[in-house]
Amino acid sequence: MKRYLTKTLIFLSPVLFCALVLVVVDPYEFIDIFHVIPAKLKREVINRNDESAPRGNLLWRSIHFKRDPLPIVLLGDSQGKNIRTQLIKEVSGEDVFNYCAAGASFETLFEMFWFATRQTQLKKVYFQLAFMNYNLDRSYNIFHFAQDYFDNPLNYFTTKEIYLDAIVDIVYGITHDPKYVADSYEFASREEINALAEYRLNLFFGNYIYPGSYLEELARIKQYCDHNNIELVFIILPTYIAVDEYLKKNNLWEMKELFNKEIKALTATIDLDVPSDIKNKRENFIDYFHPQQNILDLLTRQIWGQQVAVEILTSPSLR
Repeated sequence: MKRYLTKTLIFLSPVLFCALVLVVVDPYEFIDIFHVIPAKLKREVINRNDESAPRGNLLWRSIHFKRDPLPIVLLGDSQGKNIRTQLIKEVSGEDVFNYCAAGASFETLFEMFWFATRQTQLKKVYFQLAFMNYNLDRSYNIFHFAQDYFDNPLNYFTTKEIYLDAIVDIVYGITHDPKYVADSYEFASREEINALAEYRLNLFFGNYIYPGSYLEELARIKQYCDHNNIELVFIILPTYIAVDEYLKKNNLWEMKELFNKEIKALTATIDLDVPSDIKNKRENFIDYFHPQQNILDLLTRQIWGQQVAVEILTSPSLR
């Protein structure tokens, strides 16, 4: 019997070693026992490429919101992912949890909202919404990147991507070599980024189906917020003017205007995607859809510091 146990332990030793490494490194702080690698470094690893960012941000932010929920939350996609909550606190005094995740579809945002309502009594919800995701032809939901681990915590020890992130955490933590976490945009030329942006225009809008069901769910969320005394605010961030030109050229401008009209009828809406010097300058955007960090900081000050120098539209009932 003793020999059998010894052989079993030897056989399982690689598995046990890997599990131990995962417990110590804990790339998403899911176990939350050891913190030998700083959280800032882990977040850099999560955001290293377009594959890791969607699943990584959703899991990281869901774990940390579940552990320490705030009553004020910002929900959104990659456009709002880098809005700095420290700056929001500085200009407004609000403690806001940034629950924006790259790749979050409208279906994902809905799941994130209802998940947040189960964690705490919300007081205020900011929804960063983007027309680029308002397309029923691109219907998908990535909330399972978080829910799978909450439903079955053992998945944390059996998912290869978690181990890969842990390995990158270790290597980057030792070497501090930025090549391991370099964003895919960082070393690309302007021509390469523009080509990618054009590809994404066709990806987002190539086959467009107006999603009435999304509006219905937003209305249901608004009704829930009204019933539970939760302030609801929609935010539309600017995109480069080339996006507007594409929509007009492909007969989709009316669809965007309908999107703006319908969501603004639901609740207070801060619309920053209006004619401005920001939209007209290519250097203000990483690609066509994502403002540079300095521009995002400027917009943050405008929204939360009540310094908005562009059009703010609210629902008729709030005017």
